[in-house]
Amino acid sequence: MRSGGYWYFEYPNWSYLDGMYSLVPFLLTYTAHFDPKNESVTDDVIHQLDLLWTHCYQNESGLLVHGYDASKTASWANPVTGASPIVWDRSLGWYIMSLVDGLELSSPFPQRLVDYLRRRLEQLAESVISAADPETGCWWQVMTLPNKQGNYIESSGSAMFTAALFKAARLGYLPEKFASEARKAAGKCYNHLVDAFVVKNENGTLGYNGTVSVCSLNSSASYEYYVSQPLLYNSVHGTAAFVHASLEQEMLEDAEGPSRK
Repeated sequence: MRSGGYWYFEYPNWSYLDGMYSLVPFLLTYTAHFDPKNESVTDDVIHQLDLLWTHCYQNESGLLVHGYDASKTASWANPVTGASPIVWDRSLGWYIMSLVDGLELSSPFPQRLVDYLRRRLEQLAESVISAADPETGCWWQVMTLPNKQGNYIESSGSAMFTAALFKAARLGYLPEKFASEARKAAGKCYNHLVDAFVVKNENGTLGYNGTVSVCSLNSSASYEYYVSQPLLYNSVHGTAAFVHASLEQEMLEDAEGPSRK
C-alpha cells in the first residue's frame, strides 16, 4: 500500500485487524532476539496498528471494524475511509491481544511504543467492556448489533477478550480503578464460557463449542454473511483462545485471589 500498510494474506490493499496478532508479538520478539539494533521496528509497529485504528475506528461504538480496503474499491468499502461495515468479535479480539502482548514484549524498545500501546489499550478496553452482553458478560458475533435476529454470543472472540482483559489487569497495563472493572468483566464472561461452551465428553475429555468458522472480507461483508457462517466444535480458534483465557484466569487468581465465585 502507498500508506505503508501490510496486505492481509493474499488480498492487495486490504488490511485486517486479525493480522496484528500475527505481526506485533512476532516482530517484537524477533527484533529483540535477532535484530536488536533495528531502530525502525518501533515506528513500524505503531504505524501498522495506527493505520487500522484510523481507518476502522467507529466513533459511535469506540470499536474497530474488521478491516479496510486502501483502494476503496471493494463492494463493502466505505467511500471515505475504505472501512468494512461490521465489528466482528474475533478480529477485534486478535487486535486487543496484540496490544496486550505487545506491551509484555515492549521493554527493550523506546518508551513511545509503551505509551502508544497503553493509550490504545485503555481506549479499546473501555469500549469492549461497554459492549459486553449484560446477561452473560460475553460478546456478540456482530458486536454492535446485540439481540438482532441471527446474532449470537460467540465463544472464540469472547475468550480472546477475556484473556486480554485478565492479562492487562494482571500485568498492570490498566489504571488501578479500571483494572478492577476489567477483571470483573473478564471474570463474568469466563464463568459463562465455562457454563455454556465447555463440553464434558463421555470419555472424560473436554471440548469447546460455539466457535464461528472463518469470516473473510473476501465476501459481501454484510451482517447476513457474518451471522450465517457455520459454528464449529473444537475449532482451534476457540479452544486455543479458551485455554489462553483459562491460564490468565488462573495466574490472576494466584496473584490477586479468586475472580470466579
